[in-house]
Amino acid sequence: MLRKATLQDIAEYGDFAYHLALDQTKSCYPIYADGIKSKEDFIADAENGVTKENSELLLFLSDGIVEGLIKYEWLAEDNYLQLTMCNIREGTTQALTELLSLLNERFSGYTLYFGFPEANTDAVRFLSENEFTCLEEAWNHSFFFDDYTFLPEDKNAVLINRENFDDFRTVYQPDAETYWNCDRILECLEDWTIFVYYQDGTPVGTIFLQGGGGYYEGYYEIFGIAFADDKYQEKACHALLTAALNHCKRNDAKYMTFLCEEIFQKLLQKLGFHFVGKYVCYIRTL
Repeated sequence: MLRKATLQDIAEYGDFAYHLALDQTKSCYPIYADGIKSKEDFIADAENGVTKENSELLLFLSDGIVEGLIKYEWLAEDNYLQLTMCNIREGTTQALTELLSLLNERFSGYTLYFGFPEANTDAVRFLSENEFTCLEEAWNHSFFFDDYTFLPEDKNAVLINRENFDDFRTVYQPDAETYWNCDRILECLEDWTIFVYYQDGTPVGTIFLQGGGGYYEGYYEIFGIAFADDKYQEKACHALLTAALNHCKRNDAKYMTFLCEEIFQKLLQKLGFHFVGKYVCYIRTL
């Protein structure tokens, strides 16, 4: 069964749930097995599920035994709901069955976004068998800036602002179901770092990322790299990644995450990224 969790539950079961969060077969995204997030981060995030609006933390019990924690957050104005914690020792299928039933009652018309490590086979099987569609598959990488030294930059990689934002639109054209489309990014452009790569004056590639402060100090996440012709261009990609890494280093970055297509892996390894595991995101509209 699922019941609303309390701060006392976190004090009692937080250590247990955190150890599950380190196991990719027992957890969801955001992932804690990436070498970046700490136990303190996990406990703080769980507490947000109790104290913050638009967020809820649930305790999952089976035969009276606590098996883990589930947390989700929602944006009413966008009919958007994201699973942000699902750390279950035994009974993942039952926990997700009960969660889906609860969400059907409370969030009709919302689109659910559930991200998991591919290694969590119980969760992936449940989603694929319960009308969820796989929106994204990605290879998750972590980058650590402690030993990073600045690399030579290509002047064709240019920082984007509101004046040249249309060049970003030229390159980045996401699917209709993608939450972070160009309009949403423009609305809060101050939260984003975007570079566009130009070839003979024409925008042909882009990288866009968030981070620097907030919940994880010194943490950045690359949301994507896109190309105007939808074809991988290693020279442009190398220049964009270099520009992003140098920018983040100048801003006291500690860590970076990048969930990308498999084709990027070879270049990422050359630049010093560490492979974490494969990520899958499933969506369903209630």
